[in-house]
Amino acid sequence: MPDCCFYVTLLLCLGTVRSQSIANGFFAEAGTNPGFYTRINQKGLDLMADYLKDRVIRFLHAGDLSFNVTSTISPETKMSLRAEKLEEFEEKTFESRLESQAGKGLLWTGKNLNLTVQTTFTIETAAGELLGTAPMLIENADVEFLLWTGLNSDGHLKTDLVTCKVSGGSGSLQLASTDIAQLGEDWGVVQENLNQNLDQVLCPTFHAELVPVISNRLLNTPLSASLFDQFFMNYGLLAPVQFEDGEIMMKHRGNAFGILRQGRTRLNDFRLPFRAGPLDPQTDSGRMVDIVIGNYTLSSLLFWMDQYRKFDYEISKTAQNNSALAGYLRTDCGKDDICAGTIFPALKERFPNGMVVIKSHTSSYPKVVITEGKARVFVETKIDAYVQQTERTRRFLQCNMAAEVKYDEPKFQDYVFKSKLRIDKFKLTDVTSSVDGIDANSLEFLVNALIELVLNDEMAEKMKGIAFPIIFDFDQQSVDVSFEKDRLRISVDYCYGTKCQVKTEESRDGNVDYYDQVTG
Repeated sequence: MPDCCFYVTLLLCLGTVRSQSIANGFFAEAGTNPGFYTRINQKGLDLMADYLKDRVIRFLHAGDLSFNVTSTISPETKMSLRAEKLEEFEEKTFESRLESQAGKGLLWTGKNLNLTVQTTFTIETAAGELLGTAPMLIENADVEFLLWTGLNSDGHLKTDLVTCKVSGGSGSLQLASTDIAQLGEDWGVVQENLNQNLDQVLCPTFHAELVPVISNRLLNTPLSASLFDQFFMNYGLLAPVQFEDGEIMMKHRGNAFGILRQGRTRLNDFRLPFRAGPLDPQTDSGRMVDIVIGNYTLSSLLFWMDQYRKFDYEISKTAQNNSALAGYLRTDCGKDDICAGTIFPALKERFPNGMVVIKSHTSSYPKVVITEGKARVFVETKIDAYVQQTERTRRFLQCNMAAEVKYDEPKFQDYVFKSKLRIDKFKLTDVTSSVDGIDANSLEFLVNALIELVLNDEMAEKMKGIAFPIIFDFDQQSVDVSFEKDRLRISVDYCYGTKCQVKTEESRDGNVDYYDQVTG
């Protein structure tokens, strides 16, 4: 290996070691279970390889191959070679492969590269100096990148080049016979040197054109993200990125958290009252990307939503802009109407011309249970009911309610999981009322009506989305979202350009060619 390549490789390796040393501070303590896994399989890497092939074809057809190489072959012999114009590229023979190798990283190979480049050369020998222009043929060369994904000092995942080399194939200057005769015995040495230094000819351009694209499209993510309101998701890794044969796997901390708030009855730090249980990533689904999520991740978000009283309610004339509901809460109404006073006649007698106000607050944080085909949230609340009259408000009822809330219509788009929450079942207990005729059975009718009128509509909008790390940034083509025992599995296929069967949404910045405009 030439000295310059050795030092470049050494510096890149030292940089990777330093980044990894810094990154160790971002990993969770030993023994912590992941909240979710992310995985890219060979099918996804094949799509990336196709994309890189298209990129190579594009920049080579545009003539974007540049190099300016100076080599000292011996004390008496030196050669300088500069690219002037790419004259020919055999597109049909070129192949692109990308694979994950266990413990090593990502290996991209551009195989069977055949080029003709017009060059300007200077060859100095003991016999004198030879100047001129000549085509250079590169035949059946393989360009190889070894890449590694690590954490920057700011905790951001980034894929960078470790080494670039050119193997196989040959490079030769097509000098005129008079030039070859002038060089004499030095001609063979010049040709051999050129073959040994093809990496200096090809690697700079391939690096500049491909590595930024790989870094942007693959495993380019911060390790936390804003969700909605004041809630965030921690993507922190439990260990370095795992490069295995045929797949890339990451174990994420996967807990939601909220901006700190003060208060005696609310937590004011990031700790959760539960830990992540064991989570099995299971086998490859066959889709390009798998995200396997445990109930810990879902539970942690619901926990923080509860800390901010997202599951506390007030049902009253002023809290909801709903005329039908306002009429329903009256203690007095027409004989043909239905209201609280007709459901509970004793309420009308004791509190005439009043308006019912119902307030609820959770008595413990929500619990998530995921089983085959469904996910449920169990919420326990305490309910207080009051009647507002002209000059005073008096409580007339207290009870407990255990509600079973379902995840309905789960969807995944652009790395955001969304689902509507819907109250499916409930049970009232410990009903205490100062009004005759109000018990758990009679109260059930009123609660059912309120669920249909108000609560389910409000509950459906609470889960505004859980954003997951963008580890493979292409257009989403198809997705499977399934609830399995103790986990949620999201499996996705991606595409780009003409490989997409249907037109998908443009990239988030509105520029579909964003990644194709990256320059070195």
